[in-house]
Amino acid sequence: MIQMIACDLDGTLLNQEIHVQPKAAQLLRQLWHNGIHVIIATGRSWRTALKAQQELGITGAIVAHNGAYVFDPSKHPADLYRHGIPRPRAQEMFEWSFRHQAHMRFYLGYQQPVLLTRLPDDYDRWQKPSDRLVSPGTVIPRQPLEILLLGQKSVDQFIQDFGLIGPDYELTIFDHGHYREVNICAPGVTKAEGLEKLAHHYHIARQNILAIGDGLNDVPMLKWAGIGIAVGQGLPECHLVADYVTPTGSDDPVTAAILWAEQQGLLGPLSHQQVF
Repeated sequence: MIQMIACDLDGTLLNQEIHVQPKAAQLLRQLWHNGIHVIIATGRSWRTALKAQQELGITGAIVAHNGAYVFDPSKHPADLYRHGIPRPRAQEMFEWSFRHQAHMRFYLGYQQPVLLTRLPDDYDRWQKPSDRLVSPGTVIPRQPLEILLLGQKSVDQFIQDFGLIGPDYELTIFDHGHYREVNICAPGVTKAEGLEKLAHHYHIARQNILAIGDGLNDVPMLKWAGIGIAVGQGLPECHLVADYVTPTGSDDPVTAAILWAEQQGLLGPLSHQQVF
């Protein structure tokens, strides 16, 4: 029987308005009340993941920053696992950002401020109370889980100076047209890594874990979990490693995944009148 469900956010649990699908939320809450660990597993930051968990109305552990960070905001201390960028390397990148007047964000973890080296023009659209604008000479207080770089020329310069991968970091680049976003993290981090640490913490065997996802960063998680479910509209790479692929026309793949798992006898009976 499934004891843990790990669920991706973008393209999986979230709808086009970047909110949790209502039917999926009700089912996941019911499973959580039944004693199944419901885990958000995302490449997004811990702040975005926590917001989604709060929208779900559950508590427990979260896998964020693509597996580099596992934390449980209901516990003290909250951190369960960290695989960040070594402080000396992070400090080197921090000082580089001031030399090149680049906008970088340093994510340190739950209840820690996000350090900003520069304010972008649209900062008022996404600012958070915990953001902290820092000055040159600041010492990074702990190992960052992820460093974010935004820009065009600054991205070119950063790649020229640091390359796409180093002994203790690697870059993932997203092109948004008028600017590029660079996610800098420890090399080789995956959601599977974070889930494995969490499964060990909860004493749950991998065959009792179900994972749902749609993107390239979900492939290791889908392969590692006992049951991997790929979103029908997701990438073919996910379909190839999945035990089940949700219908392509479904606008709520998590609900489709849960109903399939129930039909397979993996979850126990659910009370559908609470959902539909």
